[in-house]
Amino acid sequence: MSNTLDAERETSSTDALAAFRRTVEAAGVFPRNGPDPSARSWGHSSSGVTFAAQTKLPKLPLPSLESCCQMYLEVVKPLQSAEEHEKTTAAVETFRTGEGQILQAQLQEYDRTHANFMENFWYEYFLNDDSSVVLNSNAFCTFADDPDPSRNDQVTRAASLVRSTVAFSQAILTDRLPPDDIRGTPLCSHQYWWLFGTSRVPAEDGGRIRHNPDSKHIIVLCRGQLYSLDVLDVKISHIFGEQELSRGLQSILDDAAATPIDKGSKTAIGLLTTGNQKAWSRCRMTLIHGGLENGRNFGVVDSALFALCLDDNSPEAAADVCKNMICGTNIVEKSGAQVGTCINRWYDKLSIIVCRNGKAGMNFEHTCTDGSVDIRMACDIYKGSILPSAGDGGDGVGANGASSLPENGEAAPDARRVENGTAVGRPEKLRWDIGSEVQEALSLAETHLAERIERHQLEPLEFHEYGKKFMTSVGFSPDAYFQMALQAAYCSLHGRVENGFEPVQMRQYLHGRTDVVRTTTFEAKEFAQAFCNRDASAHDKIQAMHRAAGTHVALSKRIAAGGGHHRHLFVLNQMWKRRRAFLEAASLAVGPDGAQANGTVLQTPAETIFTDPGWNRLGSTILMGSNVDNPHLTFAGFGPAGDDAFTVCYFIRADYLALTVCCRNGRAKPFVEAIRNTLVELRKLLEPREQA
Repeated sequence: MSNTLDAERETSSTDALAAFRRTVEAAGVFPRNGPDPSARSWGHSSSGVTFAAQTKLPKLPLPSLESCCQMYLEVVKPLQSAEEHEKTTAAVETFRTGEGQILQAQLQEYDRTHANFMENFWYEYFLNDDSSVVLNSNAFCTFADDPDPSRNDQVTRAASLVRSTVAFSQAILTDRLPPDDIRGTPLCSHQYWWLFGTSRVPAEDGGRIRHNPDSKHIIVLCRGQLYSLDVLDVKISHIFGEQELSRGLQSILDDAAATPIDKGSKTAIGLLTTGNQKAWSRCRMTLIHGGLENGRNFGVVDSALFALCLDDNSPEAAADVCKNMICGTNIVEKSGAQVGTCINRWYDKLSIIVCRNGKAGMNFEHTCTDGSVDIRMACDIYKGSILPSAGDGGDGVGANGASSLPENGEAAPDARRVENGTAVGRPEKLRWDIGSEVQEALSLAETHLAERIERHQLEPLEFHEYGKKFMTSVGFSPDAYFQMALQAAYCSLHGRVENGFEPVQMRQYLHGRTDVVRTTTFEAKEFAQAFCNRDASAHDKIQAMHRAAGTHVALSKRIAAGGGHHRHLFVLNQMWKRRRAFLEAASLAVGPDGAQANGTVLQTPAETIFTDPGWNRLGSTILMGSNVDNPHLTFAGFGPAGDDAFTVCYFIRADYLALTVCCRNGRAKPFVEAIRNTLVELRKLLEPREQA
């Protein structure tokens, strides 16, 4: 250990790298959580379609420490006073010239042997988070209705969506899904491999991702009960047709109806996925040890392609549909029994949700995939579900209208197949041995979930006065226009400007995930304040908005080109935490004066970039806006990052906008109205310019 400590004190690059190797062995500096290493990889195939470009994609550039620190100072400055920024600058300089160099050298070595320097840190960040995924990291979307009203009953809608989803999964499995691109530049397809047959599995020391892309079944939840349903012929991998799937789904509905709804929560194991991850891990192990059937059931659930939730409600209002998709309903009978749809979920898997009236959507587990992949998938699934041939073996639809269904993925005939006396596609109910300890945990999980649902508010808005065409006609990037509108709306409601955040997809790089645009620039701050200032002239407001939007566009391009600071510092922060923990543990072996036997002292500066108040200020996002560009979805959204935070997920269409606001501070409706009013005022402000 003393050799490791001696090496850690060295500041030269060579000695730092030698120290790094020993530190890794002793303390595990880099992440170990993430996908199961035994999971089958998709590999590379130049003869395929989906993954053909993977070997040609560039790696995500690792920025220099100097540029990263400089950009950090630029984005935190608008949030600070002059005195605060002076202290932050000193802390950043201490880090840049000291410990940061050691960490950067370690990261450079790590980057040389990994596809993407931040990928595994991202997995571990999500899997080590002990908080609930509900109204937190899991996101949702809602589908438009089927244009044929006769197909919007629950069973037909569910069968068509299931069949289309299975077709999409098989297109990925057989390397035939057309890849995404931006103006001809291919995007990384790696995340698609982790969409199906994937499950987040909790553990006391951080979760894991289990993956079985060759799975032939899905799990179906109905009134809190769990079922397994085959969706592919086990021998020839043909997808069952809609009629076959409809029969299986109807039999599940009939069986679940035999269980009184007020009894459902007592055996709704999916409730455990809504809580604290460590508590969920302990309950899972208790169930596994409590009965052989329980362990088998978890194997069935974990390996399923995805989950289908058949909800026993019929929401009509947009707000009610959105809330049902993100967290389910919280309805408690006088007897105290939970009868809402919140018990009918398995949040550790990708889930399709279909209500009794055919309203449908998805809930996304976020560890392995980001919004651009999830939304493309949802779009293709919807398009495939409304094709006239969807029930008769027709192909699904991929990017640009191309077929995403592989040749061997045609629908199996609807004639009932029989194998060893058992009908293929016949559902199986998963029966659980539930002891008193788990029964208590289920009750506690339901109580905590109900409280969580009641704390959050979600409000949708459909704004039909104008959209993308107007924004571009007056000289603005639509996304920059809306982001500045958010800043102005928040300022008009709260009288101040706060920290803003917009994700930027980085899939132009191998295994790329997202980076971040900090939207609260000096220019955005000046515009928001000018917009809310009655004494400011229209000319000044317009000019301020153009400056702010221009800065936002330039910053977005800089980050998309790999010049961001956020994910880089995120990784350095994770490494710094491990290094500090290791050095602090090792320092217990030294004397009270901090000296080692050779008379040296551990060099661990107390004040650095990650302990400076500026780090927490920038990390406390108040206004998170995410642009969702998709014509086949109605709404999307996710939970807020903190008690004072808002998330805004928005669609900018040609002639209208749709968005959701989610928060837990009780101000969702006022903020929606502030956004509406700001959009109206901006048109009044800019319309004379359009007419001129």
